[in-house]
Amino acid sequence: MTDQMLKYSFMPTLKIMSINRIDIQELSAPHVILIPVRSFSDSKSRLTSILSPKQRTDFIMKCTRGVILAAGTIPALIVTSDPEVHDFAIGLGCSVIEDNGIGLNEVVQNAFESLRLSGIQHVTIAHGDLPLARDLTRVFRRDEFTIVPDRKHDGTNVMSLPTLESFHFFYGPMSFNLHVKEAERLNLRINVCEDPKLAMDVDTPEDFQDLLAVQRLGHSDSTS
Repeated sequence: MTDQMLKYSFMPTLKIMSINRIDIQELSAPHVILIPVRSFSDSKSRLTSILSPKQRTDFIMKCTRGVILAAGTIPALIVTSDPEVHDFAIGLGCSVIEDNGIGLNEVVQNAFESLRLSGIQHVTIAHGDLPLARDLTRVFRRDEFTIVPDRKHDGTNVMSLPTLESFHFFYGPMSFNLHVKEAERLNLRINVCEDPKLAMDVDTPEDFQDLLAVQRLGHSDSTS
């Protein structure tokens, strides 16, 4: 993937424009947060038994908004090819990198390589479906690899790493262990961040019920 294939959008034109290495450096700080979002309307199909199509769309949109806000002052870049997600991200002041790949691993790999080759020094990758994300900045540690596993220590919900070398991504089953092994291969200093809020993701009806229970508990604690 060449630098010219990396694209972004900015307000107010809503026009996707090619950017080069210098443009990226001017656009963002040395550290950026990458948020891959395939779609709103086609996401969370395993929740069809408990949520309507509109409810699923509203849910993932709310999650994505929360993840973007959790980036704080660190530039958030949304990776997508979906027009709805694109416009949503632009409305929140985010830049958009065109989803240029098949499957999550290829999409993230392509975006990471383009950012790496363009001079970005550190990338934090966070999924857009983390409903309790509040602060992604605490995951960043300069020149170190930090990983936040899901509640089962199987998946990778957030990962933060320097871009000195090409990192191979292994999202999917057992990705937590595979990503740790990849960091070991590159001799990176490894931090495992046990963050209950960032570990919460929702893929199944059971996950959704767990989320509701956590939210009810949080509301009860705040009103007691």
